[in-house]
Amino acid sequence: MKQAINSFISRHELINAGDHLLLAVSGGPDSMAMLHFFHNMKEDIPLFISVAHVDHGLRGEASKKDAELVSSYCSRLNVPYYLYEADVKALKEKEGLSTQEAARTCRYEWFAGLMEKLGADKLVTAHHGDDQVETMLMRQIRGSLSGRKGIPVKRPFAEGWLVRPFLAVEKSDLEAYCERHGIPYNEDASNQTGLYLRNRIRNHVLSFVKEENPKAHEAFQWQSEVWAEEEMWLQSEAERFASGIITRREEKETVISLPEFKKIPNALQRRVIHLILNYLSIKNQLQIDRSHIESVIGLLKNSHPSALLHLPNHTVVEKSYDHLIFMINDSADFHRIDHFEPQELAIPGETELPLGKLLIMPDSPQADKNASEDSVWFDMDKLALPLIVRARLPGDRMSFYGSNGTKKLKDLFMEEKVPKRDRDLWPVVTDRQGKIVWVPLLKRSNEAVVDSESGRVIKLTYQIYT
Repeated sequence: MKQAINSFISRHELINAGDHLLLAVSGGPDSMAMLHFFHNMKEDIPLFISVAHVDHGLRGEASKKDAELVSSYCSRLNVPYYLYEADVKALKEKEGLSTQEAARTCRYEWFAGLMEKLGADKLVTAHHGDDQVETMLMRQIRGSLSGRKGIPVKRPFAEGWLVRPFLAVEKSDLEAYCERHGIPYNEDASNQTGLYLRNRIRNHVLSFVKEENPKAHEAFQWQSEVWAEEEMWLQSEAERFASGIITRREEKETVISLPEFKKIPNALQRRVIHLILNYLSIKNQLQIDRSHIESVIGLLKNSHPSALLHLPNHTVVEKSYDHLIFMINDSADFHRIDHFEPQELAIPGETELPLGKLLIMPDSPQADKNASEDSVWFDMDKLALPLIVRARLPGDRMSFYGSNGTKKLKDLFMEEKVPKRDRDLWPVVTDRQGKIVWVPLLKRSNEAVVDSESGRVIKLTYQIYT
């Protein structure tokens, strides 16, 4: 076992001479074997080791016995020992987490703080080869997109690294090591319960896998390392494509171009969706799985130009013509208003509206000034002032500059692919008599056109919020 672990450490460059190792020791056979192993390793290379133990307060007297066992063994080996009594139940209720999620959060937040306090270089955990097999099977069963890569051998953590040198060996190796060296340990009775998927795999599936391949843990570890490298490349490709299709990215909203998304190779489209959902889930704690990604794919395949999808944790995906909008709707201040009251426009003046800002100012009379993308010019003497800005109304129609007849605003919004959620908030500028003279960013009317005879001219500019 020693040779296998040392070879694994060397191959992955997990530990260096002079490292301060913070060992996460629970009191079970795996972590107790790890404590003994690294205590002995100090005879071969200079190391400093400390032990961190977390009492999650979930198993009553059994938890206390674990803490006492680890403390006693650390005293025997003359190793610094640190205890954290976590309030898992309080965090679970506060954050709405499962018991396991809350326990893990408590544990690793404390580990990070303790590493910084002690100046430790590495956090070492006793995850072994059987844990790797269980994890990869569990993620495959759940349909995790990146589950094939399994438990990483090492990853950045706090100001140093989290390393797992025991992935090279099986649990039976560690139990035999404890037996051979007379190392005390406690068994966690909760590992035998069928409440958790990991336990069911361990107790009912793992033995079958090992019957077929006694070295299954080595095969799974090899696959995990290969897939981790491939995953890194695929992730970088997904990020590269995503950066080219995102048209707007905010804390609670990301918008992508659908025509550009469809150009992405099919093999990466799901990863790009996963990546964008992950942008939103960092604070939202959405556990993204296969069903969420396939739901978004289904939304894209919907033939209707507009559609809405609701995912867990207030996550909403909206298809709106050439755009796909990912957003979080989790608080009252984020709920969009659905209307605004009509307002008179002062000349000159500036008016704040739900989607943008409308500015009016006098301008020089030039016949070529009538309309641009975000601005419009009117002959004041041909207008029935004051101008009014309001939301659309049922049956609204307007004339278009340079055309005969009129058209419904409803048809204009559809032709210009204005998102449904914006239509009731889109500004409509009318004169005193209610005649529509301008729909910002879309069309101006044939009213009050500036010509060579115009004397007084006003310029209206609409600046949409970004």
